[in-house]
Formats: sequence, C-alpha cells, structure tokens
Amino acid sequence: MKFYKNMKFICFASGVLAALVGTKLVKDKTVRKACVATMAKGMKVQKNAQEAFQNMKEEAEDLCYEAQKKAGILNEEEETSEETVSEE
Repeated sequence: MKFYKNMKFICFASGVLAALVGTKLVKDKTVRKACVATMAKGMKVQKNAQEAFQNMKEEAEDLCYEAQKKAGILNEEEETSEETVSEE
C-alpha cells in the first residue's frame, strides 16, 4: 500500500488514465465533429488575419511611396518605373 504514496507511481497512473480517456474521447463522433469545426474556424480566422495583414502592408507601402514622392526624395528613374507598372 506504500506505492499509493509514491509520487512517481501517481504520475505514471495519471498518465495511463489520461491516455485511456484521451483515446476514448478521440474516437467519439461528437468530440471529433467539434474538433473539426473548431479547427475549421481557426483556419478561417488565420486566413482572414493574413489577408488583413497583407492589405495593411500594401497600404503602408503606398503611404511611404506617396510621402517620398511629395518630399521629392524619389529619383526620376523610380518614378518612371512606378508609372509604367501602374499603367500596365
């Protein structure tokens, strides 16, 4: 009965119990559906965040270009290359 007081035994038994319960939960159809739905929502949020970040990045690049143009920092070569890209 001393093995119940041993911390290593308690950790081992807890791990075995967690593995058994986890196996049963993973095989349950309701839990599986909930996990799939949660993963799908997470992926959708990630995609939306990436799109928002890309839009913010493009806006910042546009602002920098306009500020440089207004300040007269841009070279004539850069202006003509940007104009030809925007015309295409």
